[in-house]
Amino acid sequence: MVTIPGIHAVKHALQSGAPIQNLTIEKGKHHARLDELIDLAKKAHVRVTFAPRQTLDRMADDTPHQGVVATMMKAPQADFDVWLQGLDMEKRPSVLLLDCITDPHNLGACIRSAEASGCAGVIIPRDRSAPLSPTVAKAASGAMHRLPVLRVTNLVRAMDQLQQHGFWLVGLAGETPTPLHQADLTCSVGIVMGSEGKGLRPLVRKQCDLLAKIPMQGAMESLNVSVAAGIALYEAQRQRLSGKV
Repeated sequence: MVTIPGIHAVKHALQSGAPIQNLTIEKGKHHARLDELIDLAKKAHVRVTFAPRQTLDRMADDTPHQGVVATMMKAPQADFDVWLQGLDMEKRPSVLLLDCITDPHNLGACIRSAEASGCAGVIIPRDRSAPLSPTVAKAASGAMHRLPVLRVTNLVRAMDQLQQHGFWLVGLAGETPTPLHQADLTCSVGIVMGSEGKGLRPLVRKQCDLLAKIPMQGAMESLNVSVAAGIALYEAQRQRLSGKV
């Protein structure tokens, strides 16, 4: 069972048509935004129940829930090989690869940015990555139910398969001389992001076709990984929409 806590995340999940089975509202809590969720749930024929706050705390695994938690059956895990073979490469798809993102808020925000920018999927290692928890679901704000999130046993092997399938893989690394906007992202591209503290692991870095950086004008040396992922994904989208670097 998958739980989605929080008003905003639940609203997006309901509006996106996610197969929600139950909407639980904190007993005695009244708010116009909660009433809106109840109306959306009824229109979607989702069962609405009311429970004490302690029950919602347990359901949300102590993730802040604002008095609302939605539950749905866990979707079958997408198979990476099947997903890859099903891609239409003529559409020059983009993907986001996340190397060891352990903060669930960052993982959820990256998934949200990937869905918003039109990515075909997000690829994460099965180990050394934050689990797809209620916190991730809340940060993703419904995107987890509209975008394949593929967990792979070996990220480097998955990168090699993507390359053999026609993807150009660009890793983000602050010390490289190539600015991101000078990289050609108009092809089928995979944006590769490293972990919050150490960045790309050596083998992952070596597997990339190109390393690029986001130019920094201020005193900060780096950006939060989810912010950097969003910038890179939208630069790729900008280039593809304009047809040129």
